[in-house]
Formats: sequence, C-alpha cells, structure tokens
Amino acid sequence: MKRVDIALCALIFCGVLNACAAVAPDDNTNATQDNEIAKLIGNWSGTSLCANKEKFPGCNDEQVIYHVAAKAGKPDTVTITMDKIVNNKPEFMGAGDFVYDKQKQTLTTEYKNSRVDLIIVLSVKGDVLDGTVTSMPDKTIARQIRVTKDK
Repeated sequence: MKRVDIALCALIFCGVLNACAAVAPDDNTNATQDNEIAKLIGNWSGTSLCANKEKFPGCNDEQVIYHVAAKAGKPDTVTITMDKIVNNKPEFMGAGDFVYDKQKQTLTTEYKNSRVDLIIVLSVKGDVLDGTVTSMPDKTIARQIRVTKDK
C-alpha cells in the first residue's frame, strides 16, 4: 500500500472513531435516564377529566389509578396499566408502552384501532404527571389527566 493510502485510511478511521464518540451517549446520560425512569415506577392516582363534551358526548370524568412498570429491554420505556374507579373498585381500561423523552420530560404513546387514533402525552413534574389525550388527526384534546405518585 502506498503511504498516501495508509494515511488516508488512518485519517478516515480516526474520523469514524471521533464521530462515534460524539454521538454515543455517555454513561452519565444513561445513568440519569435510568434514575428518572426508576422514579416513575409505582402507582399513580388522580383524575382523567373530559376536555370536550361536545365532540365526545359519551365521555365521563373519572378517578384513575395508573400502574407504571419498567419495560424489559427498553431503558427509555415504561408500561402503564390504566384503571378507572367504578363503585370503589379498579376497572381495567387498557395498557400501553410509553416512551420517556429526557429532554422534554414527557411520556408519550399512541393508541390506534379501527375507531380511534389517540396520542397520550404525560409531562413528568416530580411526583405529578400532567397530560392530555389528543384525538387524531384533528388534534382535539379529549381528556386532561393529572395523577400523583402514591407514597
């Protein structure tokens, strides 16, 4: 190999290593995210209130309990099992995987079936999750959610 080719290969190799180091998350970033996810694990209680009864006339205000668990193999994801309280007993509504965005401090999921397309966004504010359920594609807010972590 010519010296120029060797030098060019070495330069490209160093550039690739530097690029990888620039985009690879450091251990502190991962540790911080893991710690933030760990703080979310547990039960959360509060309300899910109707935000637009005209568009969603069948909507009812509800007392809710959300059970948050870590998602195995996905360090940025939690599974939230959602119950509403009916006659003083929890009634299962659904479950979904929510992705945690460290920058925005939000948990987000999309729920879609043949009848609805919903985006749920929960803002993490310490021991409080505030959020919305938004109907797509028109982006109408259907529900306002506020739950507090149980002690």
